[in-house]
Amino acid sequence: MGEPRARVYCFAHAGGSAGEFRAWDGLAEDVRVVGVERPGRGARFGEPAAEDLLALAADLAGTLALDLPFGLFGHSFGALLAFEVAHALRRSGRATPDRLWLSSFPSPDVPRPEPEVRHLPDADLLRTLHVRHGGIPGEVLDNPELLAVVATYVRADYAAMETYRFRHDRDPLPCAVDVLAGADEHDLHDRLPGWSRHTTGRFSSRLLPGGHFYLRQPANRQAIVSSMGEAMISGISTTGVH
Repeated sequence: MGEPRARVYCFAHAGGSAGEFRAWDGLAEDVRVVGVERPGRGARFGEPAAEDLLALAADLAGTLALDLPFGLFGHSFGALLAFEVAHALRRSGRATPDRLWLSSFPSPDVPRPEPEVRHLPDADLLRTLHVRHGGIPGEVLDNPELLAVVATYVRADYAAMETYRFRHDRDPLPCAVDVLAGADEHDLHDRLPGWSRHTTGRFSSRLLPGGHFYLRQPANRQAIVSSMGEAMISGISTTGVH
């Protein structure tokens, strides 16, 4: 792959890491896909995990290289985080993303009916979320030491999400917003159109086969990254940005 013409920065689900997106890079010609690591995991393992979403968004916004046209993608908790990173970039006077892809998370101004889980014991926390969304490997649930490590990351992210309060005093973002979800996430579907209130740009929504972790299916992953590449390169061609 040659020098990229654009980047898409990606934010993982609660408890996830930048490694979730390792297989995405290289699937779209001319577009680099970059997983953004949160404190406490991966390359930032020695740092304390963040439990304040707005502070976390400001921290992550400051780590992004903005020398190329760029978009943001977030899945589940990562969608809310990507949204707030975009606001943090605008608040700091830096460039804002050309596009947001927001996956499997309701519009942030809509009440979330799910019971809060951040105070549950480690095993109960992970088993509750596994029932709710799936995606937690059996070897994690069955290994007390591994379970404790994973629960630390998950708890921090859920603390950030469950204590988050949407700010109504901000203008909508100017970038296009594409909302994605799994076709089987039926309880979520009617809470997705509300994302259109948070952009003055183009809005679209799309369902792909599968449940909450639909994006891990190779065909869906390829479809998502291909659409990212087409959108970013088309935007460059339209604006004349190089």
